[in-house]
Amino acid sequence: MIKLAHLLVATFGVLLALNGCLARQSLGVPPQLQNECNLDNLDVLQATETIKSEAGQIQYWDHNHPQIRCAGVSVSRLVIEQGGLYLPTFFSSPKISYVVQGMGISGRVIPGCAETFMDSQPMQGQQQGKPWQGQGQGQQGQQGQQGQQGQQGQQGQQGFRDMHQKVEHVRHGDVIAVTPGSAHWIYNTGDQPLVIISLLDIANYQNQLDRNPRVFRLAGNNPQGGFGGPQQQEQQQNMLSGFDPQVLAQALKIDVRLAQELQNKQDNRGNIVRVKGPFQVVRPPPRQSYESEKWRHPRGPPQSPQDNGLEETICSMRTHENIDDPARADVYKPNLGRVTSVNSLTLPILQYVRLSATRGIIQGNSMVLPKYNMNANEILYCTRGQARIQVVNDNGQNVLDQQVQKGQLVVIPQGFAYVVQSQNNFEWISFKTNANAMISTLAGRTSALRALPLEVLTNAYQISLEEARRIKFNTLETTLTHARSGQQQLIDQIVEA
Repeated sequence: MIKLAHLLVATFGVLLALNGCLARQSLGVPPQLQNECNLDNLDVLQATETIKSEAGQIQYWDHNHPQIRCAGVSVSRLVIEQGGLYLPTFFSSPKISYVVQGMGISGRVIPGCAETFMDSQPMQGQQQGKPWQGQGQGQQGQQGQQGQQGQQGQQGQQGFRDMHQKVEHVRHGDVIAVTPGSAHWIYNTGDQPLVIISLLDIANYQNQLDRNPRVFRLAGNNPQGGFGGPQQQEQQQNMLSGFDPQVLAQALKIDVRLAQELQNKQDNRGNIVRVKGPFQVVRPPPRQSYESEKWRHPRGPPQSPQDNGLEETICSMRTHENIDDPARADVYKPNLGRVTSVNSLTLPILQYVRLSATRGIIQGNSMVLPKYNMNANEILYCTRGQARIQVVNDNGQNVLDQQVQKGQLVVIPQGFAYVVQSQNNFEWISFKTNANAMISTLAGRTSALRALPLEVLTNAYQISLEEARRIKFNTLETTLTHARSGQQQLIDQIVEA
């Protein structure tokens, strides 16, 4: 009887193990990555794959890399050449992006929202009063302008040249959030390449699929493959390609030939195409250099992410915030640099996508004081310069001590302490997997060591009372400091304070 009980327990244990393995495989985890968070040795990561298109390219980081897999994200860099158009695309996961370089316009499609941007004016180069419906109606419009009010009213009802959802200007320094299932497009209006670094949170609760990044395209074909990874190297077509052309023709009330054109089966331009001629869409005037606090919160700062007036509606919710404005900085020291964060309190849509971002710029021989993320993983991407980054894990082991340069990224897991040291200039953008990511510093005026009693420090480190005082009070800054040591550093701190 005892042997039978032991046999049943052993069988139950084997079934549990098999069930766990099958569950992980169902989530898209390759067998070699079943221990996703084996983070004993971190690396500085570069893009591993480039998908070229007619007017740009998309670069991907390997989302199966253990560090990226552990963070539950996927990272890509979009480069759109001058006059290039990134075709409408949506994802099954929330997306957050940062505009590294350039400027353009962006549109998003939110199901159920009205087309609030309308253009009733004739196209450039057409005769005034000539609507798009045809020459005969254009003559009626001209007569209406001469005083025939009945025909003028008829033209007003059917004279819209275009109606579409919201279009916004984007530029260097913008953080842009995109909700799952919302198609978006981007057009480069500047005279230099538009470069955007993006993160997909594939471990987010809103992604009901596996932990593989999936891209859904409304237009275009990609003959080189899908969203990174060797398993998606086959040609990827747009979503309309899979339907019967006759079904499309019936749904859109068009002829079959035009329905076949929508499928782009003979189109090899990729997902970034070059626009021929002027790109005429209804758009507001460009924003000023930097928005003011009064514009962002005309009735004062929001009391909570749920109490924000009209921005509660998904159709009118702001999707971007510029964090390159020095006046917008959360930490600012003229001789050292600045740090700026955006979270759900400053950009309410981030409460929905559960992501946030931090922009940092340090100058000269300076450093970011040691710290760790309390409730989020961090993906740090270098936008300019270089710096030395050290990361320490939960066992107190140094798992990374390398130089990070422009175009490289580092995954910093939750709770891992790290420090950034720059010998010249260093600029970065960090994406964090929490709408309100919090940090705790290990040195400085608001650090964990500063908050401990002297008696705790003396007994914990077996040091004298005077040494414990120096540990607590020698560093007067909170975030940024000079990367110097000795008496000169102490004098500089006292002067700056």
